[in-house]
Amino acid sequence: MILKVLSKKNMKEILELLYKHDELYFSQFLQKLGLNHNTISRVLNELIDLEMVSKREEDTGCHKLSKTYYKITEKGKKVIIFYELESVFEDLKPDQKIVYQIVSK
Repeated sequence: MILKVLSKKNMKEILELLYKHDELYFSQFLQKLGLNHNTISRVLNELIDLEMVSKREEDTGCHKLSKTYYKITEKGKKVIIFYELESVFEDLKPDQKIVYQIVSK
């Protein structure tokens, strides 16, 4: 099931963006990815349900809505390995062999 989820459109971009940054709030996804609001919201909610991303809300102290921040979890960081493996396999030449060692941190 996890490979099916990870292959969905925009999952990779959002997870990798969170991996590169410690924490992002919603409008930063809009700015950095150029995707529409509903797409980002759907993907983030799915990643939260899968416990790959966590969210926290910060009260702004005024009448505006609170800011919601998103952060990749340890489980999400481990999933990045699948994307790295995909890249390695795409770069393989037909006669090239590969040994890939996964080291837990």
